Amino acid sequence: MGYSLFMNFRLHILGLLLQGTLFLVSLAPATAAQSLSATPSVSATPWIKKNVVEARLFLARDGKQHFAGIEIIMQPGWHTYWRYPGASGIAPDFDFTRSVNLRPQAPVFPAPYFFEDGAGGFYGYEGLAGFVVPFALANAGEAGQLNLDLEIGVCREVCLPVQFSFELPVVPGPSATAQALDDIRAMLAESPASPSSDLAIDTLTYDGAILQFVVVGKDLQNPQLMVIPGPNDIFGAPHVSASHPSSFLIEMPAWSVLDQTLIGRIVEVVVRDGDRVVFQKIPINDHRVSRR
Repeated sequence: MGYSLFMNFRLHILGLLLQGTLFLVSLAPATAAQSLSATPSVSATPWIKKNVVEARLFLARDGKQHFAGIEIIMQPGWHTYWRYPGASGIAPDFDFTRSVNLRPQAPVFPAPYFFEDGAGGFYGYEGLAGFVVPFALANAGEAGQLNLDLEIGVCREVCLPVQFSFELPVVPGPSATAQALDDIRAMLAESPASPSSDLAIDTLTYDGAILQFVVVGKDLQNPQLMVIPGPNDIFGAPHVSASHPSSFLIEMPAWSVLDQTLIGRIVEVVVRDGDRVVFQKIPINDHRVSRR
């Protein structure tokens, strides 16, 4: 069972609990959500409820590689953000500085969705999301302590910064359960794939005002771009200028506030077309030269 399907079931059950036993949940917010997980408490925290979101931390291991999984469930209508939130929003912050004997790596995010808000759009998730942080023990033969301070923004008409603090001991040895590692693998499978003949950006050019992306693939429906600009760049909302089942021309206003050229830059882009999602780094070429 894929992570999204498994978590949709979990979210459905949680929704029924929220509708039918709201008073019970408000008295003991972790109890109902805890029953949705089979992972033993020694390798997982209880579910913690803050405002409109619940979260938990669990651990798994595959050989020498340790993993921390962070699961988030939001109430209907609320959303949170990808590592780059877009024109507005609050990117998640994973702080492991209180941990002991731990070397965390960069968090692995699931593929984001594009949400139109009339102000350039934002990139993120609604309903549920799962993040994975690979890590190692600094001294492999010794136990450690994983302490995570997590801050996320959850938004609807207003945005709420929400903080969670999790603590779990880390001991050398195999995962406590195979299910925990299966959950991690399913969460990792939700990250964007590499570009392929099924979906990719073929060319990216710039004419001084507009970025022009040519997205190619098989049976394209409605490709969406989520582009990470440089620190001094401003990228506008993308729009489709021409389309074909095997290629789309998507244009995006772009400029640098320091009047620096964008030509030659490498940009990071997520392309989503339905359930297909790829992550690609691609250079910006001069549109005038490309047309010759």
